[in-house]
Amino acid sequence: MVKRRFIPILFFLFFLFISLYPQTNLSDQIKDVEAFIKNQMEVEKIPGIALGIMKGEFIWAKGFGFSDLENKIPMKENSSFRLASVTKPMTATAILQLAEKGKINLNDEVQKYVPYFPRKNYPVIIRYLLGHLGGITHYKSYDELHIKLPKDTREAIEIFANYDLVAEPGTVYHYSSYGYNLLGAVIEGASKTSYGKYMEENIWKPLGMTNTCMDSQEEIIPNRVKGYRIVEGEIKNSEFVDMSSRFAGGGTRSTVVDLLKFVKGLKDGKIISKGALEKMFTSMTTKEGEITNYGYGWFVRPLNGHFFVYHTGSQQETRTFLGYLPEKDIVVSFACNLEGVNPSLYGLRVIQIILGEPVNINPYTGDPFDDLILNSMTLVFNYGMSYFERYGKALTENKKEMEDSFSFFKKVTDREFISKNPAKARKELLEGIHPKVGEPFQKLGSFMAQKLKNRFGEKGFDYYHKNGAITFFSDYINLEREEGSFPPEYKFSKEFENKVKSWEPDWLKTLNDSTRTLFIGAFSEPEGFKKNLWKNFSGAKIYPDFSSQIWEAVRILYLNGKYD
Repeated sequence: MVKRRFIPILFFLFFLFISLYPQTNLSDQIKDVEAFIKNQMEVEKIPGIALGIMKGEFIWAKGFGFSDLENKIPMKENSSFRLASVTKPMTATAILQLAEKGKINLNDEVQKYVPYFPRKNYPVIIRYLLGHLGGITHYKSYDELHIKLPKDTREAIEIFANYDLVAEPGTVYHYSSYGYNLLGAVIEGASKTSYGKYMEENIWKPLGMTNTCMDSQEEIIPNRVKGYRIVEGEIKNSEFVDMSSRFAGGGTRSTVVDLLKFVKGLKDGKIISKGALEKMFTSMTTKEGEITNYGYGWFVRPLNGHFFVYHTGSQQETRTFLGYLPEKDIVVSFACNLEGVNPSLYGLRVIQIILGEPVNINPYTGDPFDDLILNSMTLVFNYGMSYFERYGKALTENKKEMEDSFSFFKKVTDREFISKNPAKARKELLEGIHPKVGEPFQKLGSFMAQKLKNRFGEKGFDYYHKNGAITFFSDYINLEREEGSFPPEYKFSKEFENKVKSWEPDWLKTLNDSTRTLFIGAFSEPEGFKKNLWKNFSGAKIYPDFSSQIWEAVRILYLNGKYD
């Protein structure tokens, strides 16, 4: 009898394994990812890491190192981490779900659902809280970050209830976990149940997130990860802090696999509509017309011309990352049990390996005026390409708006204008992404992207993600010259065009197969990457800027006592 039952169980486990780890052409990338994780773990003294990757129907997840050093318990893909602020996308999802059910109006004041929260000198609106525009402060004192005793919702709200607003709601982006706690109280008021119970019944269970729960020191949580910190170069246990006071802003536990399920459920429309998801993934704007690069519960920033949303988490015992490239159908979830680690470094490096593209690597000349011109080009490329990738069209077809966009770009890239007042020029060019000046960079970049897509098709278009802003602009200039039908208002100045064409040969030489996916980490051999860069950059007037990677590597080495 036992033997007969054993065979079906084996078949079940086999098919479960195949469904989680199907054959894929990502095998080489996975090897590179594993090598990176192991190398970086060693130099940062990280006890354990869990990583999840989803691309289409392919799902891969793995644990590295230990979830518990003292008892030598291996890290697994289903190890349970504190999520910290990666809780916020889930809280935002619950708010939007309740809004779609007609139980919340996003334009309501919070007191409608949380009557015990004191009124302020301005109305505190739910919609603004979702995007950190609500005027609520973040943590203000050491004690607020080191609470030892459990707190219920009302006690958690009382911590900041009497604080003044930091600004009129809607006017200033001010990141606030307290604002998200207030949203948690709104969920309770609207649903007439606890935050944890609502999340379990309406978000986690429907998506099969069986290993996601509220953090609790009393409850038995399977595969609970222990947290650590570095003290004077040595690994020590993390300080105990109770997270119930951060409940909706950072008080949950989950696994990297469940985080993949969460994003899959969002994209499949299982718990909120596609329309609600679109709002969630759209950057909010201040009353003065400045985008914040934060939507409803997610950071919204272009990544190498791709549309990209993400969140990170940081608190005692944990560091987390969840990133999603919707149009590439790629999700990366990361968690580690060492404080002080930069989770974005891991998430972005994994994305770089999967895409085979440079990530956040900008061109550099060393000439301050030329570098400001390149800053404008990079913003046009990133925001314009991101918009076009997301929506498949230019932001505007209005001739006057396009003329104004070209005019704005010509002004901020004019060398004479820059040389008169570089600080003013930099400030003005950075405004090019904002609605208050008409979003000229998004309009210009998405228009250029549409023209190039029409000319070169999908495969040719992907080329720009690998080669960046200089090639993007150079090919548009070529197209404009070849066709000869572009109105003068849709052309760049001759000085600018000549500058771009002079840069392109050196750029294509220095951004090559060797440097495109190069990563300079704390484990890198200095002489090795110096030799590589010298070989590729020698004699070039423009080249990729790896300084941010180098500084991050130095920071890690210094913190771990390995750099003098």
